[in-house]
Amino acid sequence: MEIIVGIFTSAPVWIWPLLLLLVLLGLHASRTREMLILPYFAMPLIALTNVPTLLAQSQPERAFLAWGLAYACGAIVGFALQGRWTLWRRGLRAKVTGEWLSLTVMMLLFWANFANGLLDALAPEVTAQAAYGIGFPALLGLASGTFLGRPLRIVLWAGQTRASTQ
Repeated sequence: MEIIVGIFTSAPVWIWPLLLLLVLLGLHASRTREMLILPYFAMPLIALTNVPTLLAQSQPERAFLAWGLAYACGAIVGFALQGRWTLWRRGLRAKVTGEWLSLTVMMLLFWANFANGLLDALAPEVTAQAAYGIGFPALLGLASGTFLGRPLRIVLWAGQTRASTQ
């Protein structure tokens, strides 16, 4: 128990407000809402949070390659899923249904990076393995990529409207 408490008390103090912010943003995304689409364009910037982690991998080139391929796949997944959640778009406004993917992906990215830092400190031999050097960046890329596909789908929505949901 002492080790677990030490892990959480040793984390930088800014981690916990960030976690709270991510949870609140994810809960907001779970509600059906009419909104400006401009905030969706900022979503892909989440991918930038992966850069320090990728650079710290034992083979950063391999990590960036795995991440990039998975990011493209994630963008395709995000594009497809956003089509289910977009009810209409008119100009710079859209109505989207509530969804839990945003919260899930943000929690996945947060806790995966937390676990990576922990593993790197406690078991660096694990993070140095090739499977980890491909799998972990791919997980980050797949999750982050969904945040690129979603605004692309909204931008390309082209005024289609689901009449039954207005």
